[in-house]
Amino acid sequence: MSLPAIVLVAWLAATFLLVLFTIAIGTVKVLWGRLARRSSTASTPTCKVEIVIPLRGVVPNQETILASFLEQDHPMCRVSFVVESESDPANTIVDRLCSRYDHARKLVSGLSSACAQKNHSLIAGVVALRPDTDIIVFCDSTNVVRGDWLSRFIAPIEAGEADVVTTFRSFKPEPESIAGVAQAIYASFLLLLITLQPKPWGGATAIRRATFDRLGVIDVWSRTVVDDLVLGNILESAGIAVCVDPDSVLISPVARQTVSGFLSYLDRQILFPKFTNPGIWLGGLIAHLNVTAAAVIASAAIVASVFRLASVWVGAAGLAYIVGLPLMSLAMRRVSATSVSVGKWLLALYPCIFLVAFIFLRSIVSKYIIWHGRAYRPGPGGVVQETTFQLD
Repeated sequence: MSLPAIVLVAWLAATFLLVLFTIAIGTVKVLWGRLARRSSTASTPTCKVEIVIPLRGVVPNQETILASFLEQDHPMCRVSFVVESESDPANTIVDRLCSRYDHARKLVSGLSSACAQKNHSLIAGVVALRPDTDIIVFCDSTNVVRGDWLSRFIAPIEAGEADVVTTFRSFKPEPESIAGVAQAIYASFLLLLITLQPKPWGGATAIRRATFDRLGVIDVWSRTVVDDLVLGNILESAGIAVCVDPDSVLISPVARQTVSGFLSYLDRQILFPKFTNPGIWLGGLIAHLNVTAAAVIASAAIVASVFRLASVWVGAAGLAYIVGLPLMSLAMRRVSATSVSVGKWLLALYPCIFLVAFIFLRSIVSKYIIWHGRAYRPGPGGVVQETTFQLD
C-alpha cells in the first residue's frame, strides 16, 4: 500500500478502536454497576425526602407519569410540583393529583429573567422545603419510575455512603421512528459517558440537604442557564464525589418524535456544556466530528475500491468501519432501560451520528439556547446575560 493508504487505514483503525474502547468500558461499568446495586441489600428508610419536579406544559400521559412519583414505597416521601404560573396547562393535572395524594403539593414559582425558568422553579421548590427534609431529589416531569425507585435510588445517602447520587434516563420512542430511536441511542451513549465520568446530567439527582445548603447552590442557580451541569461543577469544585446509579435509570416516553424534535433536544444537550463546561463541549465536538468524518471517508473508500481507484485493503478497512460501528452500538442497546428493536436501532445509528454532527457544527457559532419558548444568551460559566420571551 502507498503511504496515504497506510495513513488512511491507520486513522480508521485508531478511530474505531477509540469508539470501541469507550463503549466497551462504559458498558461494562454500567452493567457491573447495575448488578452490584441489585445484589445489595436495601437499607431501612431513615430520612425524610422531598422530590422537586418543575413543570411547564403537558406531555402525553402526563398524569400517569407524575403519579408514578407519588406511588413510591418510601414511607417518608413528599413531592412538590412547581409550575411557573396559574395559567400553565399543567395546573389541571397537578391540582387533580394534589387532591388525590396527601403528600403532594403545588408551588407557583413565577417567571424569571435572571436565570433559566427551570432553575427558578427548582429554587422555588427548595425555598419551600419542609424544615425536616433531609434529602432533596430533583427530577424532570417527563420520566416514569417504578414503585421502589426512590428507596433504592437514595439508599447510598441514607446509608451514609454518599452525599450525592445521580442517574440518567432512557428514551422510549412511541412509535419507533428513526428520530425517536436516534434519541434513544444518543441517551444510551450519554449514560456510558456519565458512568465513566460521574456528573449530574438530566434524569434525577438526589443530594443531602445539608450539603446543598452548605454549597450555596441557590445563589449559583439564580444566575445560570442550566441546573445539572452547574451543580456538577459546584460539587467538583468542593471535592464532593458523585455516585452514579445505573440501575435507577428513568424511562422517558417520547411520542411521535420527529427529526426537528430530536434536533431541538440535541441543541440543548450540546449547547449547555459549551457555556458551562467548554472542555467537555470541545472534546465532544472534536471526537464526534472525527467519527463522522471517518464514516464519510470509509464510505468513499469502499466506493473507490469497488471501482479500483483504491486498493482492496483500503476498501476492506472502510467496510470494517462502516459495519463495525452499528455492531458496536448494539452494546449500547444493552444499557438502555427500554426495549428498542434491533432493526430500528441499527437503521437509526447513522442518522443519529450525522444529526449530532450537524448540531455540533452549528453550536460553534450559536450564542443562544432556545428552551420552552425562550432564548437565553449565556456567558462564561452559563451565567445568563440576556433572556428573550414569547418565542412560541
